[in-house]
Amino acid sequence: MRFLVTLCIITLATTLQAQQANTPKVFTLGESEQSYEGLNQAYSKTLLEATNGDIKLAFDQWLLMMKEMDEYAEQIRFNLNGVKLWLHVFWGAGGKIDHIGYLLRSDSRNVDEAELKAFFSSFMNRYTFPVKSDKPFNHYTGATFPTFSVKVNN
Repeated sequence: MRFLVTLCIITLATTLQAQQANTPKVFTLGESEQSYEGLNQAYSKTLLEATNGDIKLAFDQWLLMMKEMDEYAEQIRFNLNGVKLWLHVFWGAGGKIDHIGYLLRSDSRNVDEAELKAFFSSFMNRYTFPVKSDKPFNHYTGATFPTFSVKVNN
């Protein structure tokens, strides 16, 4: 019995690793549901859990990453202004972005998706998220560029 359980666990882990390896670094949400489900299982911890339930820290770090994307786009002269999308980011435990899934919203400005994928790929290769965790983690939300925010202190 113990052997059978161990075998099942090894098989599941191997399957998840294979799905991760087959998932592109940047992909359109809905492209490959099986790989996407594998990512959700492998990166089951949320950003909020990775910040120990500190919603302010989670939000501030996410916002900082969005601003870094804005600044990087400006540096390389890629126009993100008016782009609105659903964004699902998967980080390794050390904060490196492993995968980015996105879906342009219907009210987004038209953008060349090959160029958008290249932008995300380039950004993720140079950026490390400040949050670290004992396990890989993820966050899924809407994003709009440019990023506008005003911090209000009580």
